[in-house]
This record gives sequence, structure tokens and C-alpha cells, in this order.
Amino acid sequence: MKNQAVWQKYSGNVAWPTIILFFCLCLGYLMLWNFYKAGFSAVWTSCIGAAIAYGMFTVAHEASHGNISGGVGSFKKVEQILGWLSSFFLLFPFSAFVIIHLRHHAHTNDPVKDPDHYVNGSNSFSIFFRCVTLIGHYFGLTLGKNSKNDTTMNSVRNQSLIFLFILISILCILILSGNGDALFFVFILSALIAAPILAFSFDWLPHYPHNNLSKYHNTRIITVPGLEFLSLYQSYHLIHHLYPRVPFYKYRSCFLDIESELFIEKSPIEGFRSQDLKLLDKQNTYADIRSGKTWSYILEVERVIKETPDAIKIVFKNLKGTPFLFKPGQYIVISDYINNDLVSRCYSICEDPISGKLGIVVKRIPDGILSNHLVSNLRANDVVRVSGPFGKFMLPEIIDNPFLFIAGGSGITPVISMIKFLLRTSSQKVKLLYGCRSEVDAIFANELEELADQYSKQFTYHLSLEILDKDRQYHYLMDTDINTFCYICGPTPMMEASRLVLRKIGVKNDFIKTEEFSYKTKKLSGHTHRANVVINNTKLVLTVDSLETILEASIRVGKELPYACKMGECGTCKAKLISGEVEWNFKKDKVILENEIDQGYILTCLCTPKNDIALKV
Repeated sequence: MKNQAVWQKYSGNVAWPTIILFFCLCLGYLMLWNFYKAGFSAVWTSCIGAAIAYGMFTVAHEASHGNISGGVGSFKKVEQILGWLSSFFLLFPFSAFVIIHLRHHAHTNDPVKDPDHYVNGSNSFSIFFRCVTLIGHYFGLTLGKNSKNDTTMNSVRNQSLIFLFILISILCILILSGNGDALFFVFILSALIAAPILAFSFDWLPHYPHNNLSKYHNTRIITVPGLEFLSLYQSYHLIHHLYPRVPFYKYRSCFLDIESELFIEKSPIEGFRSQDLKLLDKQNTYADIRSGKTWSYILEVERVIKETPDAIKIVFKNLKGTPFLFKPGQYIVISDYINNDLVSRCYSICEDPISGKLGIVVKRIPDGILSNHLVSNLRANDVVRVSGPFGKFMLPEIIDNPFLFIAGGSGITPVISMIKFLLRTSSQKVKLLYGCRSEVDAIFANELEELADQYSKQFTYHLSLEILDKDRQYHYLMDTDINTFCYICGPTPMMEASRLVLRKIGVKNDFIKTEEFSYKTKKLSGHTHRANVVINNTKLVLTVDSLETILEASIRVGKELPYACKMGECGTCKAKLISGEVEWNFKKDKVILENEIDQGYILTCLCTPKNDIALKV
């Protein structure tokens, strides 16, 4: 909570500097219009106009986060007016921009869900082209063929259409009144010049190389003196992503307050100071991998190997040669989109940590939503979300006893990582009992044979094609030394039988380690409350279970409320509680301020009704 107290001192007040900036920019447009009419160069007019448009984007950007009002209720309408007016100069509807931008915050660097990931091209030309056409991409998201199926975007579709009607009408009036050339050079061309500059400075530059999903590493800070004024403080972009309710002119002060924390987290802080990192080096954003911390990335598949008819091995590309650090036995979480829903599952790492490579085995199983999707569809060069490493199914720190591994089916995955590590780093005896339905279903069969040949005096294994019940396991394991480290991974009945056998032999519980992955769906309690929701003058009635959030209930019954991240990170689902009480599952006050909570605002993704409630979205 310490860091929250630090940044909160910069929030919660009306942002008068932003309001003053807006009126100064309006005055700038007025003066530029008159200068052009008086014969000022068309080229310079559009260049200066682009600088003014850049500033106008900052006003719209601040309004999208609620940073102009600072949560002060009496200024919220003023904030909305400034948001719409500033967006008018940028030729784009404010309400649609809010949704798009908050999605960027909710899914930063996600190639599927982050709208601004569009600018990530493969070379300089494609990056330039994508920056130039980003506003077209935005319009496609706002009014394209899929926008009606997008509940959140569809909720502001009428506002966007009305905005365009008004905008086109005003443009036509100015053109018919003989001001077409001034209109073009002062406003239209200026906005079109500013758009790719904004795309580059807000979207491409801060997030390069666009694959880290960690909040401390998904964007950067550049401390080059004077750049904060030139960029209107977007050189401190990481501060904005960490604390989006801090006004832009406070980014640097907030940075100086938490700089020590950012250094501990090894955040990308680049510049010319002695403690700064080299500018725009990809390695700066890979610090979490290099330090062995838990990380979250978009990773590219290097190759897919068919291990059995139902199982594939997936090997991921290293990021600029950076080795993956993990301990044998740990797992990673793979996430991918299936029917527009992000599905996540755990998969054990099968590589030897010494190799620095990251690989998993995925097996097709009944009702395996993600596993079956990956086996059927994943190919080399595809990208998926990967987080890790996690887990406590690991080898002891001191390796001074023999090892026994019991695996069933895909339970061999963490086990083979441990075996390879032990054989390469110790002289202890290693034994494996591996159960499969048939020889063709044996994962890593060839690799196990090679290990047995290479380490014939140290490693022995038995492949059983019969069910490893209690009696059969006892037959194989009855001569096991009671001081053997025993690791078990596989189907639950097999593991229960293994425990019974090992205890019968005399192996102590402290020497027995098990690993089992199972996905459990959320069970509802049956105790419900009624939620009356008004969204754009449309009334919805939801029945919310006491074990789910308001947002989860709306998705479950097909009456989806606006949302983006589902985790309280973006603020898209903010709503006003008109009556009733809610319980916060936990509070993410980085996007909703205490004064807003006092006014009755909640996040539907984090709140469950305590009784019948009424909401306005």
C-alpha cells in the first residue's frame, strides 16, 4: 500500500493545467487560422497545426482516464465536454476513443486484444504504414462489420455516428462558405499529420519490442532531458501505465518518487544518466527473464514436434538469445483465444534448465478446450501468451539421496526435466517407472532410450503398458530404499496407489512429492441477488450469484456489460451504484479513486451484490 500512497498524492484533484492547456490550444488554432488567412505558408500552417493537434490529443487522453475532473463530481460534465471538443479537432469520436484506449491499457502488447498493437510492423516501412493508417484502424473498430457484435463498442455506436454527422456537417458548411482551404491546412491536414506522430510516440516507441505483458516492463521511461516537454511527458509512459489516474504533468514527479522501486523491478529506464539503460535496447524489457523472476510474454513458437498421435511438443523461441531460467519440475501458463475468450491452462516444462530453452508437451484429452485447440491448430511462428515459471514441484536443494520418479501419461513432462537435470549435474541413482496405455502413447520414448544408453550406470527406467495399480507398483518398487526422494505425477488413482505403496515400503512423507494439474470450473452457490442495470437508457435485469461478480453474471446470461480486462486494471466497467450495497472482492484503486467510490462508483468486474442493487453504466 506504500506505493499507492505515493502516487495518490498526485490524483484526486481538478487538473487545471490540462484545462488551461485546452484553451491555449484553442487560441492557437484561432491564431493559426487568422495567420493562414493573412498569407502564412500552407506548409508551416499544417506543421504548427499538427503540434497543436498533438496537444489536443493529450487533453482527450486525460479526459478518457477521468484525470481532468480528478474524480470531482462537479467537474465530470466539464471533462466530458473537453473530451468531445478535443476529439473533434482530431476527427474521431471521443466515446469510441475511450473504449479503444482503455482496451489498450487492459491488454497492453496483446496482439489480439490490444488495439494499438496494430502499429507493430516487421520493418521500418510497415511500421510507418501502420502508424499512418492507425486512425483508419480505429474507425474500423468503431464502425466496422464486427462493431455491432462488440457489446462495449456497440453501446457508443450511435454517439459515434452522431459525431460523424455533426463533424461532416460543420466541414461542409465551412467549405461552402469559402473556407475550404483554411479548413484543410489548419485542421484536417494538421490532424492527419499528427495522427501517425501520435501513433509512433504513444504506441510504437514506448512499447517496443511489444511482447512483454508485465506491468513493470510492458512500456518504458526515457529520461533524456527536455524530451518530457517535447512529448508532453509521454517519455515517462511507464508511469502512465502503472498509475493511469496520475495527470500527465505529474508523471516525472511521480517517477522520482518511485524510482527506487522501478530500479528494484529492473523496469526499462533509458537515457544518458549513469544509472540509465541504453536507449531502445530490446534486452531492457527482458530483465525479468534474465533475473529469473516470474514473467509474462507473447512468445513465438520455434517448432512443433509430434511426440505421439495425441501429443505435441511445443518449443518457444528465445527472446534475442536470452535463456529462459526455471527450475526442473516447474510449469508455465499458456493462454490463447478460443471463440474470443482467453483460455488458460498449466503445462509443465519438459526441457533441461541448463539448455535455456522452453518447451512443453500438450496432449489431446476429452473436453480439453485449450489442449485440443493447441494440438489441432498451433504451428511454428504462431504466437501465444506465456507466463511463468510457477510451481513448487521441484528437486531438493541438497541432492544427497537416490531418486525415484513415477509418471503416468503426460505426467512424464515435469519428470523428464528433473531426470535430465539430475543426470547432467549429479551422480545419484535415478529410477523411473512410467505407465502408458501403449508404446505409441509413450511420450519422450526415444529420448528416454537415449538417456538410458548414455547414463546406463546411473539411470534405469521401466515402461509399463498396464494400469499402475497398487499391486503392480509394489512389484516394481518393493526394493526401493526408504531414503529415496520420490516424485509422482500422473492420474489421481495412480498417484494415490503410489503413496500407499511408498508408505508401505517405509518411505517417509517428507520424501514424497506429488504434482497434479486439474482445472475446476467455478461453482455457483444458488444464493442470488437482483441487479437492475441501466445502460444507454436500456434496462437490464441480472440475477447475480453470491460467488460471482456483476460482470461475470452479465456474461453468463448473455447480457454482457461493457468491459475489457475483467481484473480492475482499466476502468472500462466502471458504473454508478444507484441503490443497494456491493462487496468488493478486492480493490484496484489505480483506476478508481476514493472520491469516486464515495460518490457511488464501482467496478462491476470486482463487485458482488450484498442485496438487490440498481446500477447506471
